[in-house]
Amino acid sequence: MFEKLKLRGKLIKAFRTAEIYRVVKRRDRTSYLFPKIHQIDNHHTYTRYAFSLLNGIDPELLSKKRWALRQVLGSNIEINGSLKNFSITVHHKSLPKRLNYSYEAIHPHIEKMELPVCIGQDIYGNSVSWDFADLETLLISGEIGAGKSSLMRVILTTWVKYTSSDELRLVLVDLKRADLGLFYEIEHVDALCFEAKDMRKPFALLRAEMYRRGDLLLEHGVTHISRLPFKLPRIVVVVDEMSIIKRETDLVEMIQ
Repeated sequence: MFEKLKLRGKLIKAFRTAEIYRVVKRRDRTSYLFPKIHQIDNHHTYTRYAFSLLNGIDPELLSKKRWALRQVLGSNIEINGSLKNFSITVHHKSLPKRLNYSYEAIHPHIEKMELPVCIGQDIYGNSVSWDFADLETLLISGEIGAGKSSLMRVILTTWVKYTSSDELRLVLVDLKRADLGLFYEIEHVDALCFEAKDMRKPFALLRAEMYRRGDLLLEHGVTHISRLPFKLPRIVVVVDEMSIIKRETDLVEMIQ
């Protein structure tokens, strides 16, 4: 009971620090009305607070003042909800600073996917992945040194180990000449371009193939190659990095 009261006081302190409350003035007296706390669940791996905002409190404050909430509750918080009803989960563990890639370790988590993208683990050590076949477009962004190229190599390594060359074809562009050279002569790779001028021929072939596949879809009355009566390999174009290619307007038009 005392622990719950302590946690309740901590959440109210967080609301006060983040200025998430309603101010009521009556004559010379000012009162602060905080969100209504409904439940507190405290576990060894996390603490979850369930609460509702009072009418008149902007729910966007929870996002805008996230930094203030973290200062009181801890750095690893997760906010869920909308309009009035919300929960804040405070995770007691942190993300690992480094993960070693192991295809054997992630394979059980991706074996039912067509083109798995595994981006790492959550704070509890669970694999985080999704099927690229459901997305078809992926943008990796971040600061210099954040690990964008490392993640891209993880994705490509997983694909070439997971699929056969009959199922997946790759066109790789590495204008920095730094990150994709290790995939040279991999049987899945149709082209590996290190300069903008090298991209024109493979991208012209890609455009022709796109039109050919479009004709096949029309001929068979389907909207996706997965619905054709025969199997075609998926073709994935990987560009590192796109900001350099933007100077080549004709190539940008071909990519689009």
